[in-house]
Amino acid sequence: MYRTDLLDTSKKVSVKVEKQSVEQILVQVLKGTAITYEINDRQIILKKSAGEQKVVPQQAKQKQLIQGLVRDEKGEVIIGATVQVKNTGIGTATNMDGKFTIAAEDPGILVVSYVGMTTKEIKLQKGTSYYRITLEPNAMLDEVVINAGIISRNKLGFTGSYTTVSQEELKSVGGINLVQALKSLDPSFVIMDNNLAGSDPNTMSTITMRGGTTVDFKTDIDDYSANSNQPLYILDGFETTLETINDLDINRIESITLLKDAGSTAIYGAKGANGVVVVETLKPKEGELMVNYSANFQLAIADLSAYSMMNAEEKLEFEALAGRYGDLNDFLNNSSNIKLYNDNLARLAQGIDTYWLKVPIRTAFTHDHSLNISGGSKSILYQIGVNYRKVEGVMKGSDRESFGGNVRVSYRTGRVNIANNLTVGITNSDNGNWGSFQSFANANPYFRMQNDDGTIPMMLDEIKIMNGQTDTHSASAVNPYYNAMLFGYNNSSSFNLTNNTSFDWFINDQWRWQASLSLFTTKADSESFKDPRHSDYRDQTDYTKKGNYNSSYNSDWGYRANTSISYGQSFLESHNLTFIGRAAIEEMNKNGKNFSVTGFPEGVMGIPSYATGYPENGKPGYNIRKNRSASFLLAFNYNYKYRYLFDFNYNLDGANSFGKNKKFQDFWSVGLGWNIHKEAFAESWKWLQEFKLRTTYGINGNQNVSNVNEDVYQYYPGNDVFGLASYLSQYANPDLKWQIAKKFSAGLNFTTINNRLNVTFDVYKTKTNPLVVSLAQRPSTGVGSLPINVGFLDTKGMEFKINYNIIRNTKERIFLRVGLTGSTTSSKYGNFDNKLAELNRAYQRASEEEGTNASQNINSLLQYEDGQSPSTLWAVRSLGIDPATGNEIFLTKDGKPTFTYNADDRVPIANSSPDIQGVFNTSFTYKRLEVSMFFRYKLGAYNFNRALYQKVENIGKTSLVYNQDRRALYDRWKQPGDIAQFKNIVAGSTPNTPVSSRFIQKDNQFRGESFKISYDFTKDKWIKKLYLKDFRVHFSMQELFVISSMKQERGLDYPFQRSFSAGISARF
Repeated sequence: MYRTDLLDTSKKVSVKVEKQSVEQILVQVLKGTAITYEINDRQIILKKSAGEQKVVPQQAKQKQLIQGLVRDEKGEVIIGATVQVKNTGIGTATNMDGKFTIAAEDPGILVVSYVGMTTKEIKLQKGTSYYRITLEPNAMLDEVVINAGIISRNKLGFTGSYTTVSQEELKSVGGINLVQALKSLDPSFVIMDNNLAGSDPNTMSTITMRGGTTVDFKTDIDDYSANSNQPLYILDGFETTLETINDLDINRIESITLLKDAGSTAIYGAKGANGVVVVETLKPKEGELMVNYSANFQLAIADLSAYSMMNAEEKLEFEALAGRYGDLNDFLNNSSNIKLYNDNLARLAQGIDTYWLKVPIRTAFTHDHSLNISGGSKSILYQIGVNYRKVEGVMKGSDRESFGGNVRVSYRTGRVNIANNLTVGITNSDNGNWGSFQSFANANPYFRMQNDDGTIPMMLDEIKIMNGQTDTHSASAVNPYYNAMLFGYNNSSSFNLTNNTSFDWFINDQWRWQASLSLFTTKADSESFKDPRHSDYRDQTDYTKKGNYNSSYNSDWGYRANTSISYGQSFLESHNLTFIGRAAIEEMNKNGKNFSVTGFPEGVMGIPSYATGYPENGKPGYNIRKNRSASFLLAFNYNYKYRYLFDFNYNLDGANSFGKNKKFQDFWSVGLGWNIHKEAFAESWKWLQEFKLRTTYGINGNQNVSNVNEDVYQYYPGNDVFGLASYLSQYANPDLKWQIAKKFSAGLNFTTINNRLNVTFDVYKTKTNPLVVSLAQRPSTGVGSLPINVGFLDTKGMEFKINYNIIRNTKERIFLRVGLTGSTTSSKYGNFDNKLAELNRAYQRASEEEGTNASQNINSLLQYEDGQSPSTLWAVRSLGIDPATGNEIFLTKDGKPTFTYNADDRVPIANSSPDIQGVFNTSFTYKRLEVSMFFRYKLGAYNFNRALYQKVENIGKTSLVYNQDRRALYDRWKQPGDIAQFKNIVAGSTPNTPVSSRFIQKDNQFRGESFKISYDFTKDKWIKKLYLKDFRVHFSMQELFVISSMKQERGLDYPFQRSFSAGISARF
């Protein structure tokens, strides 16, 4: 114990001792100073020596016992906050409940401090013995550290662009999925709308950060490249997968840091081009045993508001106008079609009007539970956690069940810390047997699901063509309910086990050595079975081809190891530098096998041993692959008084996923920063808390492009005298170069009005050169494509975050906050020349097709052209529908109107990327009540309206058996003089509408993304009676509404959902 004004803490004293008493050590330490010591009841009291002390008569001061509670601005108790009596050696720390007790002289001043918080002084009042103290965060403290995954950075001295999100911020959004919550909190983290998969719980999100850096392509042996623009995911310092992050219990999260620019991602070298998502889980804390339990319960309903299907009466009228039944007055030549019309009309008279959209959906119930136990001493800390989640999808039979567990133990002795974290995850997914939601949307409403006797027919109708003959079943309407009631399944499961061990040695105050080893294994299998009675086999007469069973099994195992040495030093009270050297190796072994069998008798319940054989030309598949990589990192950081900042990173990466002639590639970044608020001239600016200017430039790589460095062979048993045969399935490209992303970023951080207003603004530009593109090969080569280096991709954008505290009354806990985020991104191709001409011709041929599969023509929207964007939509320009004829008028490339469609007239029409998108949020806190709301906006985007293309037009005679959008009845041209958006209602023999600009529409959106309300019961007396230390409840709603300027069906194969959640959290 000592008086704070007694010691000069800027001076350091070092002594080397061995086998000496405490008294002997103190004598050496205090030698040459005017300080002496006294040992009293295991306490060491430092004071001035007798010769230096002045005798000043003082009145005796009365001591009193002071108690109190320390919380943060959100009302959370602060454990381990330092509480001192000013100008005395008396001090203590808050306990696990945030409480403290201290003896203080009257009058006196309490000084309360905590890392990351603004120190607070409280003047003791006579007669008051209990104090409630609230500490506010101080974002400007030098010791705030950014977790960049493999290394840590000092916030004030860091020049990179990043966002750190706490667990509390994630929970403020509501819901149970941290990936969905993260998109509401940062503008650069964008989840692409999946209009096919909707809210399917077993479909992973497509995520980008600051746009894309490559062209998506896929090889036969690797499906990881299905989203080659996805960011890298780091969990507790080691690489992981999106699926693992998606299933992660949100209650285990300490923080998530998004690394965006080259200055922050260059340390990840070849894997950092698309950004990095760093997830840090909670670490055990010293203290008494702590038990935390949380539960969430969610109800979800399908969002069908975007569907506008015809009812039974409307559909029959549309069929008549479209010509399905021919001339209804020609009884002599059209009797069969008239009878069909009258049969359907009779169904209307019976009151049949089936709402098929409701048949495959349900009110889904999801529940999530988490239990965490932690505690320990100064030497040993432990944490044990388990969690369980059962997610029901809104389509019947679809669900996802996950179980997770972890055991974390750390041991500290002196300057050495050893930690081990074992995690296990099990996932079971079921996609149900109800097929695509679109098959129910297509079903005609004047049909019932089953007959009066309870039997379920396979076919709802058989089309009668104009000559009265019965068409084949290929043009008939299948009863989707029939297939759903057959026995079948489509499920998968996975098991993953990871063990991370780390060794941390603080050699001295400057040097630190770290080493880590991660061992992991993942096993995944999937099975599906289609009943031989399925409608897909209705025209199949060979029983050996009816029914189908598919099975696949994949096993991965490997290791990741790294070691690093770091040095940090401050000298001359002005200069601060940090140096890190790191080496890492990684190996992943993949093993996969699959097979498919057909020919099942009825009633065998999907047992594969009952199959008669493999599909025609089919055999079991097997593949094995080994990925290896090595990385060497040098990172240097320097700052002068935290005013002028400099960062430099260099990374040498090697991997076997690129050409053998280019195994290694170097990556680097340099960053500069200026903390203006640290300047001497800004010290008097009390209104300014932070003003940082920063910029970075560097190069990253993208390894998400498959194994393309080697020839791949597939082997099949031969049926001739030559025996075993093989064929080449992939060419190697030994000279294939790494994708290099050159990234520039500049931004500012601005905080003012006593930390009420916070602004972050960034601009960036990325040039990926060269790209890796899969180029189609001639059929004579025996392979479909060859990966080559061609062209470049230029991406530029802007993003901002603004947060303002309108009301901030920490004493009464009344807060009102608003926030706004926004981002915009644009990209352009270059230097393709004519290298991708064949690929563009393939898209052009798709546009020229006027066949029966209209969805194929949608591919014609794509094009690889210099100066154009990956999100540019290509089509022939349309002048609309001719009022006289009901036919579409096109515009040629040279601006001439014509009725003839020519795919050569395709031009860029619009861009599917929005001009700007982001989130507006607001939160209100009153005492123990908290309310938060998040609203998403998207402006300036254009999209292709599938509903118009496939359910308003492109309706041929064979597709009249399907239900259609109401606009096909009310908005199509019917007679000369009609001013209509859509062409002649009379259906042709086949769909004959090509893709034109009429179907590309502006898609401005405003969404009610999330609403949450919570209440804290911790202070209520009944809580203590239940032996609880904390208890909270919350209620939230997600995806409340979607307002869009484009009217289209949302969720084609699987509908989107609206969800309502409630939950509790308790600490014992």
